[in-house]
Formats: sequence, structure tokens, C-alpha cells
Amino acid sequence: MTKKFVLNIVLNLGIVFLVLSAWAGYNSGQVLYLGISIALLVVLIYLKIVLLKQVSREAQARQVEKARESAVKKYQKKNRK
Repeated sequence: MTKKFVLNIVLNLGIVFLVLSAWAGYNSGQVLYLGISIALLVVLIYLKIVLLKQVSREAQARQVEKARESAVKKYQKKNRK
């Protein structure tokens, strides 16, 4: 999970940097820099969406596992008596 946290921070920093680069390219009239910045920005946003979906799936799987464990514990307590 720490790996994904660090990856999220790097993606956020990259997105901010590319937005600023696109802004600077637009203001200076450098269409090439603007185009490259926008293309890379789209890629980083896609990667961020994929990462968020993975984390969401893992969180749901953990919740299901916790629910199963608590159900098993309740069942075991009930049968001990």
C-alpha cells in the first residue's frame, strides 16, 4: 500500500507540473510544448484513474474479508456455548 501511496504522490506532482508546463507553453506560443504537455497530462490522468480503481477494489476486498472474519468469530462464539 505504501508503494501506491508514493505512486499517487508522484502522479499528482506530475499532473501539476504538466498543467504548469502547458500553461507556460500556451503563454509563450510554443505549440510543441503545449501539445507534448497535454499528451503527457492525459497519460498521467489515465494512470491515476487506474490506480484509484485498484485501490478501491483492494479496499472493498479488505472489507469483505473483515466481514467474513467477524461472521466466523460470531459463529464460533455461538457454537461454544
